[in-house]
Amino acid sequence: PPTWVRPYAVLSNGEKFRADLARALLGEQPTATPRLIVFDEFTSVVDRTVAKIASAAVAKSIRAGRLPVKFVAVTCHRDIAEWLEPDWVADAGTGQLTRGCLRRPRIVLRVVRCRQALWGLFSRHHYLSGGLSRGSTCYAAVWNDEPVAFCAVVAQFGKQGCKRISRLVTLPDYQGLGIGLRLAERAAEDEQRRGFRVTITASHP
Repeated sequence: PPTWVRPYAVLSNGEKFRADLARALLGEQPTATPRLIVFDEFTSVVDRTVAKIASAAVAKSIRAGRLPVKFVAVTCHRDIAEWLEPDWVADAGTGQLTRGCLRRPRIVLRVVRCRQALWGLFSRHHYLSGGLSRGSTCYAAVWNDEPVAFCAVVAQFGKQGCKRISRLVTLPDYQGLGIGLRLAERAAEDEQRRGFRVTITASHP
């Protein structure tokens, strides 16, 4: 959230890329005919993990109908092709035009109980206060040995045997793929096995 209120001029190149991409995709009011957007140097200024996640998030939103656009990504990076899952690929190097048959690699997450201290990695990305209840049971989603999402579960006041999810944060570089929702589901399942009923509250924007 602190990044959301910064002037464009002070953003990093990667942050400017994401801002430019969002503005291009959401720029005008929806019309009956999907708008054509051609985005040059797509993902060239971000690290390759961010590039892959951003590609998958854009593809997911367009295919779900949330972004009524036709999107053309122009890039020299081949590593994002299977994450973007394009309908067509035009390779300027070979002169070949091929119909897309690429599929995004599976994202395999490991959900683990974790110490409350891990919250420090996620707290600045949460829109509420950075505090965490001392009674919280904490979970993390781990991808490629890196924690990418955090979930905290606390007892519901006045409701014996009930808990609620009080914090749910996915690091910005990994947002848009449903990782937070999967983590919340797994945390609730674990708490259910321990004899608790879990509800999710409005813990994220």
